[in-house]
Amino acid sequence: MTDTDKSSQDNQIIATAINDALPLRKLRDLIDRLSISADAKALLMDVARLTFTAGQVVLNIGRKIMSLAFEIAQRFPKTTFGAVIAVIVTALIANIPFLGALLTPVVGPLLLAFGLTAGALNDMRDSGWTTRVRDLETQLAMVKV
Repeated sequence: MTDTDKSSQDNQIIATAINDALPLRKLRDLIDRLSISADAKALLMDVARLTFTAGQVVLNIGRKIMSLAFEIAQRFPKTTFGAVIAVIVTALIANIPFLGALLTPVVGPLLLAFGLTAGALNDMRDSGWTTRVRDLETQLAMVKV
């Protein structure tokens, strides 16, 4: 087997792994169930439709990213919950007359960092997420343009 044949075969394996994502109709259903504005839903669908052409292979990178995002949110609810609580508390602080405008730029990022960290520490006891993200990173790095 020549280097060109091996490289082509490697690229095909990588393309298959990247294109192994939820179909657009399933992503649309998941996005439609989110409790967010129509503009945000449209933006998420635009991300899901992102593609990249490497040679003659079309990679559905947007679908893969959105599939991974939904999978992470499903697998790591504590991290997601920590981020949501931090955003809510930041919004409440922002509504405090006079002090809110001063405290929000400082306290908001700190609360978000704390919420994400606390949730992630609880979720990280399961190391399955690092393997999934590392696999995607490796697949994207190996795509030859």
